[in-house]
Amino acid sequence: MGETLEQRQSYLNAACSAWNIACNLPEVRKKRLDHYMREYLKFNLNSDQEQLARVRSNMEKLIEAKLKMFPHDLRQVVQAQIINVGGQERIEAAAMSVEP
Repeated sequence: MGETLEQRQSYLNAACSAWNIACNLPEVRKKRLDHYMREYLKFNLNSDQEQLARVRSNMEKLIEAKLKMFPHDLRQVVQAQIINVGGQERIEAAAMSVEP
């Protein structure tokens, strides 16, 4: 997704945030998502309520997908970037295990 590398990187960053939020206990997830949305608004001051609702909905869907597909993987994504290799874009990601 995204027309530019910057847009695609932004979407990747959001997906990584959703993954990390999903790794929390259920009672913590909402607080983390609320925090994410406050930070999103800080960097997207022109966002209207419709856009904010769409972003939150997309994040909730990503969180649900992570929980369904990888329920026991609790590694946190610490870095992810899109790189160009041989004319093709690829994602490089680093994760680390967090002790409970």
